[in-house]
Parts: sequence; structure tokens; C-alpha cells
Amino acid sequence: MTLSGLSDSDFEIVRDTPLFSGLSEDAVNGILKGARLKHYERGEMLFLRGDPVDRFFVLLAGWIKVFRDTPDGEQSVVAVMKPGDGFAQAAIFTGRTTFPASAEIVDDARLVEIPAGPFLSQLKEDSGLALKMLGAVSERMLQLIQHIEKLQFRSTSERLADFLVGLAEEEEGAATIRLPYDKSLIAARLGMKPESLSRALAKLRKLGVSSKSNVVEVEDLERLREFCRPDDLED
Repeated sequence: MTLSGLSDSDFEIVRDTPLFSGLSEDAVNGILKGARLKHYERGEMLFLRGDPVDRFFVLLAGWIKVFRDTPDGEQSVVAVMKPGDGFAQAAIFTGRTTFPASAEIVDDARLVEIPAGPFLSQLKEDSGLALKMLGAVSERMLQLIQHIEKLQFRSTSERLADFLVGLAEEEEGAATIRLPYDKSLIAARLGMKPESLSRALAKLRKLGVSSKSNVVEVEDLERLREFCRPDDLED
């Protein structure tokens, strides 16, 4: 394995991110040359708005909040990153020199940090790889559009059910899912208020979903999947 400490399951997470989907194992290993596997604790800052754009990330475990400070001293959550998400590459592709937002670790996290310089040099030298990456970015845009459509046409309980199914490591049967401590971040990701999230979670009890603190237990993933994927919204 090119990156020391990266397990086979970690490598598959990296390969499954939209940015790297469709690339060969050798191509991904080439991109990971010079990358670092990093651990961060809850409350640490990953980067601040205005910091130099010198790397991008793939989140292997944990949660990260991307936000901007508002003039009145509040925080506006731009995105909430969950395991399997790649982020900050847009700033690199658009030629920005500084990060346009800040990122905070909201639950202990493991990340792959990929330096921007060698990555961009590799793209310039390999036009085939650059085209594949362009296709991956386009696919990511389609996924974002689908995400917005789901937020618009699904109820709060359906959005939450879809979110939980996506987090489960298992494909069927029961599952235990660990959420970030601050559930307002999940609400922000799902386009709802924190109180709406609590009500949505309560509605899912009839489907065998229960929660205590930041741990959610799902009795039957397939049952939950059927509930959150009506025919007219299937991908």
C-alpha cells in the first residue's frame, strides 16, 4: 500500500469517493504518494478561512463541520462532512489560494490529507487522468443536484431515514450508527431545524429506529430503505 497505515478498507473508502470513482488502483495509489494519514480530536480546527490552500481531504471516520463566520459573530454551516466524503478539492480546481471557509472537527476523525502541488502536477502530466477526474467531478455535481431534489420532495422523516441508511456499514439486518454529538449539524445537512430532526427521529420509532445520546439503533435496514426510497425518487 502506498500510504503507510492505510488499511484495505480505508483504501476502498478513498476509491469510492466521487473524486476518485472510476480510477484504477494504480492511479489512486499514484495520487496518494505524499499523502498523510492524520488523526484529529473533537474541537480541533482542520483549517481556517484564509489559510493557504495546500491540500485536500478524504474523511475516513468522524465528522467535520465546514462553516463561515457571519458579521454578527455567529456561524453559518456550509456543509457537514461524514465518513467517505472528499472535500476542499474545489478550491484547488478553481485556482483559489486560500480556503473560503473554516473546518472544525466535531467528532474524533481520521483523514487522508493529499497535498495539492503534486496532485496538480500529476494531472498536468497525465491528460487521461485529468479527463477521468473531470468526469468524476461532473458526477459529483449530479449527486449534489439529486441531494437537493431529495431535500425538496421528501419529508423530514424520509430524509433522516435515507441519511441513516447511508451511514450504516451493514447492507441488511440490524445496524448501530454513531452520530456526531451536536445533532444540529445533521439537521443543517438535511435542510431542517434541530427540533424537526427530533420529531423526525420520533416518527421513525414505528420502523424500529431508536436513539440514545449519539447512538442510533436500526432493527431492519431494508425496512428503513424501503420507507425512504419511494419509486419516484429512486436514483
